[in-house]
Amino acid sequence: MKEENLNRLNSLFSNLKSEEERLKESQEKQKSEEDLFVEGFKTLCKNLIDPKMQEFRRMLRQNGFGCKITFNEESKSGTGINAQPNIKLQISRNVDSNFYTNNKFPHIMFTADKYYKKIGIHLDTIFQNGKGTAALKEQTYTLKTLDEEAVEKEIVESIEKILINK
Repeated sequence: MKEENLNRLNSLFSNLKSEEERLKESQEKQKSEEDLFVEGFKTLCKNLIDPKMQEFRRMLRQNGFGCKITFNEESKSGTGINAQPNIKLQISRNVDSNFYTNNKFPHIMFTADKYYKKIGIHLDTIFQNGKGTAALKEQTYTLKTLDEEAVEKEIVESIEKILINK
């Protein structure tokens, strides 16, 4: 093969490898940013959201309402549906409710969207009577903007909406 053609092909292969490496590095960087966001969310849950939820849980139980707080890791179902990491405060009208036999209770849930690096809030006001609403709130937060005041405000507003719904 002519040296000129050999050089052209070597240059082509080198460029292709470089582009592939850049793409791989970019994907790894994106993945690590997503992992860092999820870790930040878990820390926020442990240090801020869970303690606030525990505070409200005590108050709700003192007033005759059942509560359950759960933290769920990111998960993938067999159908390819991803569940985002989240922390949820479920509320029942009965202080002795068995949350394990029936998981359908009104709740406020903080969810981490690692792709958009946003924390969303899902509010479900539907008791077993079937009336109410369930939706992701428009307001979202970042790891930096979700502070104690915002968490408390979101939980109070949600509890009001849940308990007012009969």
